[in-house]
Amino acid sequence: MEGWSWEEWVPHLEELRVRLIRAVLVYLLAVGVMWFFHRPILAFIAKPVGKLYLFSVQDPFFVRLKVALISALFFTFPYFLWEAWRFVEPALYPHEKRAAALVLLSALLLFYAGAFMSILVIVPRAVQFLLSFSEGFTTMVNANQYLDFVFWSTVIFGVVFELPVAVGILAKLGIVRSSFLARRRREIIVAIVVLTAVISPTVDMFSLLLMSLPLIFLFEVSIWVARVLEPKGKESKRDTLV
Repeated sequence: MEGWSWEEWVPHLEELRVRLIRAVLVYLLAVGVMWFFHRPILAFIAKPVGKLYLFSVQDPFFVRLKVALISALFFTFPYFLWEAWRFVEPALYPHEKRAAALVLLSALLLFYAGAFMSILVIVPRAVQFLLSFSEGFTTMVNANQYLDFVFWSTVIFGVVFELPVAVGILAKLGIVRSSFLARRRREIIVAIVVLTAVISPTVDMFSLLLMSLPLIFLFEVSIWVARVLEPKGKESKRDTLV
């Protein structure tokens, strides 16, 4: 881009402005739609606790708004990626387009896989474990705090499920090699189990296995992805030293 004049930048900036405005409008429209569906959405995610409570006069409005904002973001995120892709696509070579499209699609599918696992499996098991300590107490779950708990659990597991994509990029750059991952398989699997125990408050063996096995499977997939994408030939000096 060196030597580009302002006149050459203007069309690209104008296109970026149009795409940003379009993305914001789509998101606001989705927020408006989700505003009227907050009850079934809230009822669905509140199943593990049974009933949620409000503790201030402004909570009914802000809980409804939070449900609309989060659920709209969840449903419109693929559209944001599509707008970003359409903006950068013309600047890519054909082989770069194929690689970038594959990375984006894989990352999106893996994120939603982790998100749905969190909502359907992780959060219910975590809530069940945490509420097991409520004997002798009257438990009233704050709706605002519970929404934050569900949101961050979903984001964390969505990001964790990006492991194959992250390893694939590092392997393509020559930073990580499949041989290193294979040699360190036992240590990494132990680290996955420990990480799962840390980020999820449940400690029973069934729940731990339920959450660890998908991540271990993703790690094995990551080894295969690294083997396919890593530069062929002799192992790098960095890998030898590791």
